[in-house]
Amino acid sequence: MNKVKNLIKHFFGKIRSLKFGISAEKNVYIGKHCDFKGKKNIQLKSNVTIRPYVQIWSGGGTVKISEGSEIGERCRISIVNSLEIGKKVLLSPNVYITDCDHEYRDINIPVIDQGVVQKNQNVSIGDESYIGINSVIVGNVSIGKHCVIGANSVVTKNVPDYCVAVGSPAKVIRKYDFEINEWKN
Repeated sequence: MNKVKNLIKHFFGKIRSLKFGISAEKNVYIGKHCDFKGKKNIQLKSNVTIRPYVQIWSGGGTVKISEGSEIGERCRISIVNSLEIGKKVLLSPNVYITDCDHEYRDINIPVIDQGVVQKNQNVSIGDESYIGINSVIVGNVSIGKHCVIGANSVVTKNVPDYCVAVGSPAKVIRKYDFEINEWKN
């Protein structure tokens, strides 16, 4: 029964990727009510799962989601320059990722009319990482391999490989020590 369910799921994923005009390899699942903009710049590698109600917008930059990664329900990704999500990354529901900020410095112009600050910012999330529910990743940020970002965290600075980071702004609270083979505070 599971095999049939997976075949149906991947069949609909293929149909939806064709409908949206995005690049998708084999066994990709795209849930209902998803929205993609800048479709030619979005690449989904094999075995990627995009849960329902996800929005992925490219304003000209590339969005690459690598093999086996999963984007949780209601996540929103808004990229001007570049986003690369590694292999087997899990984004919980309601995660927001962007590589740009709104301009605000001219007090004679409403913030909404000032556009965005781009400055060649890129976001990357390393293989095997987990991003907790309601987290925000913004700016020129690199999250390393096998990291955990706690629920409700706001990541504005790089997080090294094998770390746990939590809070707003997110701070590293644990790091794996390979010399003693355990997590250290």
